[in-house]
Amino acid sequence: MAAESATRRTRALQGQHEQYRALAAELATIDYVLQGSITTRWMACGKVACRCTDDPDARHGPYHAWTYKRGGKTVCVYLTAEQATVCGQWIKNNRRLEHIIARLRAISRRVAQLQEIPTK
Repeated sequence: MAAESATRRTRALQGQHEQYRALAAELATIDYVLQGSITTRWMACGKVACRCTDDPDARHGPYHAWTYKRGGKTVCVYLTAEQATVCGQWIKNNRRLEHIIARLRAISRRVAQLQEIPTK
């Protein structure tokens, strides 16, 4: 019975190791990463004679902005449409990176449990 349990644990460890290595290889495929978010807005200019004050469809824009945190403060940077596209992809890459890291941590916890390391 103990030999069967050890064999099961060895197989489980091997499976976790394979998943971990596959995720680690996936990390190498991620390009540049940025934190934050991209927003696109159309705004009224505030001039009394401008159409945008009365007609929401006549607002100016689109204006693209990248918002992120630096030193605990929110920073907003206006971007061109092309820059917004690039930054948007890098933000997606960052979310993918965070997801992979969360999965790597979960596998590491399971391996620690399989090796009888306390993981409170």
